[in-house]
Amino acid sequence: MMEVIEFFRQNPFLFGLIIGLLIALAVLIRGAFTKRALNAEIRKLKESLYTKMQIDAKGHQSRESELEQLRTANENLRITVKSLQQKPGRAEIRQLHVYDKAVHTMLARAPGFAPTWEIVLKEAEDELEKSEKGITAFMRRVFMPSKPMTLSESQTKFIDYEPDEETRDKD
Repeated sequence: MMEVIEFFRQNPFLFGLIIGLLIALAVLIRGAFTKRALNAEIRKLKESLYTKMQIDAKGHQSRESELEQLRTANENLRITVKSLQQKPGRAEIRQLHVYDKAVHTMLARAPGFAPTWEIVLKEAEDELEKSEKGITAFMRRVFMPSKPMTLSESQTKFIDYEPDEETRDKD
């Protein structure tokens, strides 16, 4: 062992080289441990990021599916509203309400209108009752089906009737 120390004293360059190599080896070993620790931390962060991305993707997917369901429901409701607005009879019911309001207003404003109205109303009810019974009702069902032909806007008719002899004489 004394010989080794004596050898290094005679060659200081080799002594410095060996000390430098030992320091480099220590730094290399410490760097390897640090790298290992950093790689483990990176692996943990990657796993955490992957888990977060999966959770976010599931949340986004559920929101997208919910949004699609809401869009579908909205479209269905819009179509339902449109079909209910255009359902046969809605326009006629509205027109009936308008006529009813107009008749009640006329009854209140025009003194001679009420008795004449009552007579004409009774005649119309009797005529309708007659047309619902017997051959007239059969002929009406055969020749005038429940869906009337569409007329242009200038030819719109709300009530289709033929004036009888009493009303022709009044004209």
